[in-house]
Amino acid sequence: QTHTHMKTPKTEMTPQPTKRAVFTQGDKGGVGKTEVALALASWYRAGGIEPALLDFDIENANNSGFQSFFPEADKLDIHQEGSLDAFFSAFDSGADVVLADLAGGASNATQAWFEEAAEYATDMGVAFTAVGVTTNDAGSIQSILKWAGHLQHSVDYLVVLNEMRSPRCDFRYWSDDPNVAEFVKILEPVVIRMRARLEEFQAEIRNNACTLDAIIAGEVDSKFFHYTRNIVRAKIYQRGLYEGFESARQILLPEDSCIQLPLL
Repeated sequence: QTHTHMKTPKTEMTPQPTKRAVFTQGDKGGVGKTEVALALASWYRAGGIEPALLDFDIENANNSGFQSFFPEADKLDIHQEGSLDAFFSAFDSGADVVLADLAGGASNATQAWFEEAAEYATDMGVAFTAVGVTTNDAGSIQSILKWAGHLQHSVDYLVVLNEMRSPRCDFRYWSDDPNVAEFVKILEPVVIRMRARLEEFQAEIRNNACTLDAIIAGEVDSKFFHYTRNIVRAKIYQRGLYEGFESARQILLPEDSCIQLPLL
């Protein structure tokens, strides 16, 4: 376990953000970050906001990549020089929110880009939110702390505690780590929970490259998702995530946005 030093913020006036760039933290795979990104995209659209979608995970060629679920997402190589400038290009095209799913091993490239671009982004009214997803696993928690140690106060933080297949998990690695306590005290992340999903349900989502939205709307060509119990389950999973996002709306939306939580 490594100690990540969190710095106290500088006290200076900054412009109110008029645009918001939200990205999942890469590095630790298998924690459910793409599922969170998919739910965020649906939440934005349900509230009348059309986010620009970026998929930086070029190594994910199977049905689990962000673009597999949202074909309109731009596929980019995060290790290619200038690729992260796509955040700014998306705003030039008229988007108020950019949502990006980063690849594993993306931390070095992302952190180097932020060191150069964060100050200018703030001056342009762009605020960034880093979405860290962790299971009850020391490695995924250390990944979040590593990102925070580099990005510090240049971004806001949303942390999703993913129960995976452990309902009502106590997340003792999260609650017992003194470095987590320092992170929470200084950088003040919004922390929400993602409830456990049935393994069979999640496998069918992957096999059909479908979203919870599509299941609820009856748009998935799968007998499994035509059963009422699974449609209801999709609504329960989506409702829980939407309520979490609603609690984090201040760091997920541009200033003065009026997105409303849909009733499912």
